Amino acid sequence: MLRIGNFALLPLRTRTRGPATQLPPLPSDVTDLTIDASHESYDPLDEVLSLFRANTFFRNFEIKGPADRVLIYGILFVSEVLGKIRPGMGRRDAEKVRLGRSFCSLLACRA
Repeated sequence: MLRIGNFALLPLRTRTRGPATQLPPLPSDVTDLTIDASHESYDPLDEVLSLFRANTFFRNFEIKGPADRVLIYGILFVSEVLGKIRPGMGRRDAEKVRLGRSFCSLLACRA
């Protein structure tokens, strides 16, 4: 497993080039919502979203490796974005919030 700092660089299912290894695209009979954890295209983002609700109830996480750190940061990011999205917000506005938080996280800004 490739690491940057103490953070795992795990493969992603994406069409964007970058340092992460690309997983194969989903077959036509599988969607993002129906992908099984044993599928070869199951990536860390799928795991963050599938485990988000259960893991938000834990106050402490035992970090056993760099992949656990990716999971924790992913859950914290999703939680932060959901905290910024308000009821009645349109899809476009919610996407702007998500994109804004993504850039803020990269640039280490606080808003």
